[in-house]
Amino acid sequence: MSFSLSHIFSKEVRSVIGVDIGSSSIKVVQLRRERGRAILETYGAIALGPYTGVEVGRATQLPADKISEALKEVIKEANVTTVDAGIAIPYASSLVSVVRLPASLEDRLAQTMPLEARKYIPVPINEVQLDWILVGGGKESGNVQDKLEVMLVAIHNDTIAKYRQIALDSALSASFFEIEVFSAVRASLDHGIAPVAVVDFGAATTKFYVVERGIVRESHIINQGSQELTLNASRALNITVAQAEERKRKMGLDRASAPAGVIPGSATMTASDAEHSFELSLAPILSEISRTQASFEARMGESISTIVFTGGGSTLKGFREFSQSKLQAEVRLADPFGKTEAPAFLEGILKEAGPEFSVAVGLALRRLQELG
Repeated sequence: MSFSLSHIFSKEVRSVIGVDIGSSSIKVVQLRRERGRAILETYGAIALGPYTGVEVGRATQLPADKISEALKEVIKEANVTTVDAGIAIPYASSLVSVVRLPASLEDRLAQTMPLEARKYIPVPINEVQLDWILVGGGKESGNVQDKLEVMLVAIHNDTIAKYRQIALDSALSASFFEIEVFSAVRASLDHGIAPVAVVDFGAATTKFYVVERGIVRESHIINQGSQELTLNASRALNITVAQAEERKRKMGLDRASAPAGVIPGSATMTASDAEHSFELSLAPILSEISRTQASFEARMGESISTIVFTGGGSTLKGFREFSQSKLQAEVRLADPFGKTEAPAFLEGILKEAGPEFSVAVGLALRRLQELG
């Protein structure tokens, strides 16, 4: 899937690209800045399943050379015209934790954090890249506190090397690598004080983040994703995985768009049966989200009033309405393209596809900010 606006823009400009390499697809978004606005130039996505001999929508574990092959293909299909890139690092390949320290250590964080990190990182410190930022307390907080809150971030050197090689093989100049949650938050949320849950509903896993004042306070990974809907429907309806995936993408949970009659490839199963199968598969995922939300609220004494969904799984037709009926918070779908400008005729398409492109948009927005 791709859409290029390059024929509309002929003026020579500095463009950037965000690259999100997921388990089931690669997404790219190219932006440029004009008069302080982020202009969408092109975007695209490519399924990774076919590169490993499985169906579209299935999670994969591809070697770097296959990922590079797919990335080059989507860059070509989307008519990407820049090599200036930001690339996302999977959350599972990183460690993010808020560390609490005595306020007296504020001026010695450079010496303290590598030592403190040993308590959280299960490998030798010289095997990871460390970064940290003061997110609470300290001299500039305006409050007299005896504790600092420092966000610690660690990524294994092997992971960085892998993604550098992918960028090199794809002829991209990667100016930075960023853990996917930070990109998603940048594209999906506005600045706010109250805690908000950001849920990335991917193909293989569902990631639950609590974000407060722009800081990821905690995270939880649910080892189920949108591919479960396809696989379970395939088994329940006795149809192929490809047929189940097509049914999921075209109709989802939207009763109004579900065709009458028997599903092609099945002797007896109707569209209503398929919808019921998808709902049954979603139920345990949404139940775990609800449980994680309740646990945070009980522990921290704060309410999560909004849950924002990102990831390709949340583009399922009828997903927001069904999730709203199961969760005790306002449910919103991320609208990352709402932070960009594009022709009005694309508004509906971009809003519908938005959740899937949150990370890629967030990466491109960061690069534009760096360029000033």
